[in-house]
Amino acid sequence: MSLVKKLTSATLRPQQAPFRSFFFEDTERTDHPYRMAVHTYNQLQETTSSPEEAYLFMVEDIIYSSLYATFYEQLLFTLKDNKDVAKELIETFEQDHREREQLIAEQTEYHLSYILNHGQCEGCPACDNHGDVAELVELFHNGDYQFFKTLYIGMQTIQFTMEELIYDLAPDKSEWYKSFTPETILEFRQEIIEYVENKKAC
Repeated sequence: MSLVKKLTSATLRPQQAPFRSFFFEDTERTDHPYRMAVHTYNQLQETTSSPEEAYLFMVEDIIYSSLYATFYEQLLFTLKDNKDVAKELIETFEQDHREREQLIAEQTEYHLSYILNHGQCEGCPACDNHGDVAELVELFHNGDYQFFKTLYIGMQTIQFTMEELIYDLAPDKSEWYKSFTPETILEFRQEIIEYVENKKAC
């Protein structure tokens, strides 16, 4: 499923999965994932030399965050089936971050090159997965800045949300694990994107 469709396709509403509550409660706290995502966007604007450079970095970071979210999801699914060793799994996941980030960075570069080359690729290790970002090609070359701004803040919000869920909350919330399913996690991500789309910052 493409990145865009995965985040915007209509699905059944979440079955009140208990882990959702931390995102929608106390949204005014300074370390809320959405507020942190907006801060990251503002920093990007301040540290890039032109709108074109910011635009390119946004697209690159969208791909990176999307790939990273897949690893977070897999960890959550693993916690669901391995409650007794959950803390050890989380610790191992955190310790392996450098290897994981290097792999994600490489995959990101392959996908970004595919987009920059108007959807053409002569063959790379990520070819089989270019379809995940194919819908971004036309949007990128049409210069749809607003679309990518919203998606950038949305993906940053998802990444900060996943980090809080996994590292800060999950170790002590084993009662949540049974609700870590592909359906509820996907629906949660879609809810986050809807939340971001409804905020004035986008």
